[in-house]
Amino acid sequence: MKRTLLSAVLGMVAVLAAGQGAVARGAEPEAEREVGATTEADALIERGIALRRAGDDEGALPLFQQAERLEPDSTRALVHLAATYQALGQWEEADRYLTLALRQPDDPYIQKHQATLAGARRTVDGHIGRLRVSGGPPGTQIRLNGKLIGSLPMSETLRIEAGIYTLEASLPDHYPVTRSVALAGGSLAQEAVELARREARGPVSPADPAPRAESGSSWLTWTFAGLAVGAAAGTTYAWVRREQHAEIWNDDEQCLSPTQTRGELCGDHLEAGEQAETWMWIGGAATVAFTGAALGSIWLGAPDEPGAEADLRCGLGLATVSCAGRF
Repeated sequence: MKRTLLSAVLGMVAVLAAGQGAVARGAEPEAEREVGATTEADALIERGIALRRAGDDEGALPLFQQAERLEPDSTRALVHLAATYQALGQWEEADRYLTLALRQPDDPYIQKHQATLAGARRTVDGHIGRLRVSGGPPGTQIRLNGKLIGSLPMSETLRIEAGIYTLEASLPDHYPVTRSVALAGGSLAQEAVELARREARGPVSPADPAPRAESGSSWLTWTFAGLAVGAAAGTTYAWVRREQHAEIWNDDEQCLSPTQTRGELCGDHLEAGEQAETWMWIGGAATVAFTGAALGSIWLGAPDEPGAEADLRCGLGLATVSCAGRF
């Protein structure tokens, strides 16, 4: 993936040659030499810049990390960390370090590169989705792809790399909830979960009828239903990404210049949008097929007893699809 506007900061700070010795904070060279940690941190940053110019982002990363440890408040170190993580495609880390740097708006280094960093903020935001989870009971643990992200109540809106995730909500003595969540860059997804308490069951007495074995088709029905949910979530995400790339492609300010054509400036967005559209149609076809298979499984496995019924309901939210059923 091409480096975005944030990487342009590296070129703008190249004028900070070793002979000049001035740091982004505007300190005098003499004062800089008196503080050993600052001089060492700047030397590490310069070495990291050289590695990045040579295309070695992975080699530059530990140098910037060491510079941050020596000088945690250095906006220069924070910005270069954000740029490197962005180049490596680690968007959550890029977002975290860019946010830390922009919390110091009065810093001379931030003010000097304000326009470039504002563009970088928009680029990173395009790869970060926001997630807000509400509901209960209190203490319910929330996981994304198996990773614990918090417990209810959660007042904070989480910033997570765009993608499709499996959300799990669990609490002892309660039925868990599992669903697919599609997070689109620059969008907010809101999820509400309410866990039902498991009913306590006493020992089965000899007079009680034996529990009825679960129908052999039940697991198949749920499998098809889960595949349909996943395909629908993927379709939704692909549609959102297509619209985002189309919006950039049609933006004359970003994709037109006196010396370059729209294709030369934004050809990657056109290609990405076409790929997203292809996946959108594939996902839509898969959703229809799996939904039909699930409904067919319900019909074929319907019980013969009077009054027995099967039910499957699905809903489409802003960026999520969820289903619930009874068989």
